Order: sequence, then C-alpha cells, then structure tokens
Amino acid sequence: MLLNMNNISEALKVLYLPRLRYQFNDQASALLAQIEKNSDSVVGSEIRMALRYGRVGGIGNRDDDGTLPTPRARQTKQAVWKTKNIFARFQLTDKTIAASKTSVGAFANMLEQEITDCETDGKLDLSRQVLGDGIGTLATLTAAAATNQAVVAVDTTMYLAEGMLVDFLVPATGLPTDAAHLGLEILSVDSPTQITLKENITEANIADENIVVIAGNLDAAALAAGGRELTGLAKVVSKDNTLYGINRGTAGNKWLNANVVAVNGQISENKIQQAIDAVETKSGSETNFLFCSKGVQRAYANLQTAMKQHVNTLELEGGWTGLSYAGGNKPIAIVGDKYVPGGYMYGLDLSDWTMHQMEDWGWLDKDGAMLSRVANKAAWEATLVKYCDLGCQRPRGQFVLTGITEM
Repeated sequence: MLLNMNNISEALKVLYLPRLRYQFNDQASALLAQIEKNSDSVVGSEIRMALRYGRVGGIGNRDDDGTLPTPRARQTKQAVWKTKNIFARFQLTDKTIAASKTSVGAFANMLEQEITDCETDGKLDLSRQVLGDGIGTLATLTAAAATNQAVVAVDTTMYLAEGMLVDFLVPATGLPTDAAHLGLEILSVDSPTQITLKENITEANIADENIVVIAGNLDAAALAAGGRELTGLAKVVSKDNTLYGINRGTAGNKWLNANVVAVNGQISENKIQQAIDAVETKSGSETNFLFCSKGVQRAYANLQTAMKQHVNTLELEGGWTGLSYAGGNKPIAIVGDKYVPGGYMYGLDLSDWTMHQMEDWGWLDKDGAMLSRVANKAAWEATLVKYCDLGCQRPRGQFVLTGITEM
C-alpha cells in the first residue's frame, strides 16, 4: 500500500480518533470517567444551566377550616458561561514522512509514537484541569529568581516536567513583569521544589510569588474571565467568588457555595459521615463519590486495617477501582488521585455534575485535511479539539475535607 495523505488521514479518523476519545474521556481521571457528558445545555458556544435552590412552598399544617399553604416553586437562577477550548496538537516533519514512504510499517510506528505521547500528556493535563480553578497555576515562586540564573525555587514541581514551555505571571494581573518571562523552557526538574530553565533569565528579576502557567494559557483577558482552563473542583468548592457568572459572595447567592470542613488531623469514618450528613440535610444530595489524595486514601486504608476491618473495593466506570466506604444507601467509592492536593477529600454527588460539550473530541479538519502544513516549516500537524466545560448544578451538595493527616 502506498503511503499518502489520504492513508494518513484515514488512519487518524478510523484508528486513532476512537482510541483518543476513550483515553481522554475515560482514562484521564477517575472522576471524569464517572461524569455524564452531553451537549443538551450548550447553545452556540455558551453553556446555559438552570440552578434550582430553596424549598418548595405549599407545604404546611393548617386547621380544618384554615387557609391552605401558599404554593411557591423553587427559585431558579440561570447560569451562563462560555465553553473552554482544549487542544492537543502534534507535528511530523516532511522529511520523516518522506523517509517512511517506502515502508508503511515504519511510518505507522512513528505515527504511533507521536499519538502515544500526545495521548499520555493530554491525559495528564486533563487530570490536572479537572481538579483546578480555571486559572491554571502550576506552581508559585517561593523566592525571587535572580538575573543571569536559570535555577528557580517553587512551592511544588508536581505539575512540571522537562521540555514544558511556561510563563511566569503576576497573579493579580495575569501579565509578566517582563516579556522575557514568557515561553521559558524547563530544562530539568531538580527536586520537589526546584526547576532549572534551559536559558538564564536575562531581564529583570522574576519577582517572588509569581505564578507559573503553561505558556499561552493565561493573560489579563483570560484572568478577568476566570481563566481558559476547565472549571474544576477547586473552583466549585471555593467560596464567595464568581462561579458560572454568578457572584456567590452576595447574600442572595450564598446557596451556591459548597461545604468546606477543616479536619486538621486524622481521618475517621465519623468525620466523613458528618460531612455526608451535613450536605444531605442542607441540599438533599446523596454523596456517591469520595475523591482524595493518594496519602488520604492510604490513611483511610490504614484506619480500616487498624480497626481490623476488611478493606473492600468497588469497580467504577472506565475500569477504575476505589476503596469502599459504607455510609449511605449503598457503598461509596473512595478514589485516590495523584493531583488531588495533599490532605484533601472531596465528597461529590455525581448526578449534579456534567461535562457540557459542543461535541466529543474531533480533529480540526473543517478544511477537509486532518494533516495541515505548518506555516513556514517543512512539517505537517494534526490538532485534536474539544469545546466544553464542567458544570455542577448543586455546589451546596458537594463538600471538601481539608487538613487530613496523610500516610
């Protein structure tokens, strides 16, 4: 079989697109795999979600001849916000394609490697975004980075890796202190709190407390709009800020705040159950998914062992498994994730969550070509895209426990 662009496009569409959809939707995050995905609430490029709150009127006790209770529907507030744009892009040089034209197998191996790398890194980034606040902070500087130095001290390197291009921005403005602080490449991740850049910082010092973000993901306009990344758990469970275009810091919108409980100590079934009972009382929610850091998951398993109880597991969508917590109408899965902040456990009612999407992942091929020429380069590129965002209809039905002692 001769190798040509039609063959390559057919392979991307028939062989690789279903695989990438499965990996990004079901394998990026245990939480994302459990969440319903649909386009019912997407109008144009906007998500429109009706938020119901309060209690139904018309319920009450009266005398035999008393006036019946006044009927009153629950309150509704319309949430309207823009879908986020997620891209996954890779390139092949024309020379590499030309060198493989006589061997379809050789080209297939090369394409497979590019797809696998894109798949792996895309899953890691989606897993991070699901837990984020939309802004996309990867790390925060803990000390000023000196001119003519490449070493930078940060609070964490959890989300950083060699070869990443990053921007150093002022968190209050979404702007750099100097244009030279944009698009810097990480040469090495030296420790949990230190990175080395490929080139020395040659302009003004990068000031203390600047944030590190993926290059191009944030600027002043994006910061004002709440960020370009997914509206993840950190945003939903934060309090008294703007969510889905609604200011929940005002008295009339407090119902949109989630429940935050500081444990500041050892995890226990009693503390988990108190949080579950509290959100059920407030909102009528049914907690059916517990999402925590790996250290918290280990602490819970150790608690069960210390109590001489058998640690059961549950099978979940996407092939994921979790520890079993028996505290509701049926067992609840406790799933540990590498990107959940240390000491955190989220309690979620999955029926309140939706991935609102214009459509599923697809190739950027409106011009009919899945592989497109890279401007001014002897190279070809393919781009996978999804326009979507996470939405939670009832933040009050969710909780987060913080300060849990890890193991």
